[in-house]
Amino acid sequence: MPRKKRIWYPGATYHVMSRGNRRMAIYKDEEDYLYFLDVIKMTREIYDFWIHSICMMTNHYHMEIETADVELWRIMQKINSIYAGKFNLEHNCSGHLFEGRYTACLIEDEGYFLEVSRYIHLNPVKAKMVREPIDYKYSSYSMLVGKRESRPQGKVGRAIAEIVDTERIMSIFGEDPHEHYRKFVEGRISHEEQEMQIMKDMKENELWLPE
Repeated sequence: MPRKKRIWYPGATYHVMSRGNRRMAIYKDEEDYLYFLDVIKMTREIYDFWIHSICMMTNHYHMEIETADVELWRIMQKINSIYAGKFNLEHNCSGHLFEGRYTACLIEDEGYFLEVSRYIHLNPVKAKMVREPIDYKYSSYSMLVGKRESRPQGKVGRAIAEIVDTERIMSIFGEDPHEHYRKFVEGRISHEEQEMQIMKDMKENELWLPE
């Protein structure tokens, strides 16, 4: 099914998070990450939506997702149910992969939109998995700072590039938007208040960082 032409802000934008049941890993190898991204790609062939930021941690994932003319729950149900079925089959597991229903918070302005994107891309740094967000390959950060061309892409990098739309974030910044976004994410200006609000909105705490 061909994708519809991009229409600015046709629906609503959400910060979405889904977590592994009992903090269990939802990705065990690179093939799991690739299949998850493929499920998102397949789901976009059914429903129109846009992913602006994504980060796949070992036991949960974050996305900024903008819907068109379909309810968010339909999109998320499709993504999580297809992925969980394949994960259980491949890893000989049974029962629920995800902890109940996904968590979602409506994003109502561009300031919060940027803060959520920053929060998503700094998740691996906060978890002490990497020192710099650019070093975590299971996120869209390197796309948004314009580094995909200069770094080895690999299968995961190419798969992320196929599903992430950078246009909305880049349009917020002026000249050299990739560098300005990098400075926004990695700069020394404190975003503690905004981060605390996002954690409250998403019902997230330190316990959900990978061990």
